[in-house]
Amino acid sequence: MNRLRLSLLLLGSLAAACGGTPEELESESGLATREDAVTIPARGTATTLDFGNWNLEWFGSTSNGPTNESLQLSNARDVINGADLDIWGLEEVVSVTSFNSLVSQLPGYAGLLASASTVTSGSTYYSSSEQKVGIVYKTSVASVLSARVILTAYDYDFAGRPPLEVKLRVNLNGRTGDIVVIVLHAKAFNDTTSWQRRYNASVALKSYLDSTYPTTKVMVFGDWNDDVDTSITSGKASPYKNFVDDSLDYTFPTKALTDAGLSTTASYPDAIDHQLVTNELKATYVSGSVQAYRVDSYISSYSSTTSDHFPVLSRYTW
Repeated sequence: MNRLRLSLLLLGSLAAACGGTPEELESESGLATREDAVTIPARGTATTLDFGNWNLEWFGSTSNGPTNESLQLSNARDVINGADLDIWGLEEVVSVTSFNSLVSQLPGYAGLLASASTVTSGSTYYSSSEQKVGIVYKTSVASVLSARVILTAYDYDFAGRPPLEVKLRVNLNGRTGDIVVIVLHAKAFNDTTSWQRRYNASVALKSYLDSTYPTTKVMVFGDWNDDVDTSITSGKASPYKNFVDDSLDYTFPTKALTDAGLSTTASYPDAIDHQLVTNELKATYVSGSVQAYRVDSYISSYSSTTSDHFPVLSRYTW
């Protein structure tokens, strides 16, 4: 028996004993893990408060989105670990098990889904099998004070996905303060009815923010499913024009992406993933820090293995 054949037999025996190749082995969470990791350059810094929002395209679903669930999970893990941001807003998380496995592979991070029992009204509006919004955050920087699902009276206008509001206490650079983050996933599609639902949701959201947080640092981020200059619906103004027009109180840092003609998705020309901040947070925005992070430069076949959206990032002084 030659050495090559012997080596192949030994490798085969080891694989059989372990239950498969490294790509097929199951972690303790019950989900397959990949031996190698993708290196994603950092975009956060140690002294700024760094935000990212990312639609993970049917994350963990075995019926929709990327078909290799373990590869999608490991790619998501590598992006979040590598980008080194403080607070993430995630959309289209389907599998709670996959989300928990993701968070377990993010050293120094914790996570919270809208369906969690600790989220007020969460399980009422989010089931275990549907798309959910959530957050992932560095525990050395932020801690959760409270979490709830808001604007539930407008559940239909939000496409059955009312926003998740989380109050966080931030400790950074020796300074402690509170901030509110709201993760949303607006109604999709460019038909007139969908536009109207986004418009209704925007009116409700602005009324809520005006009355509830007139002097608070608030970040609203996620998949807005429309742009902020003109709508993706032909002949319509942006459904978020009410925020754009109130420039004293609100700003979309991500409008810079719109103005530059940059997309936040792998296949759509417009920026539809956005970040809205109150004027209290705008005052600390690091100029030029917003970006649609083209991680497809580092992940092979990104749009078919990971997501059809790119992460959107920004930084703030603290």
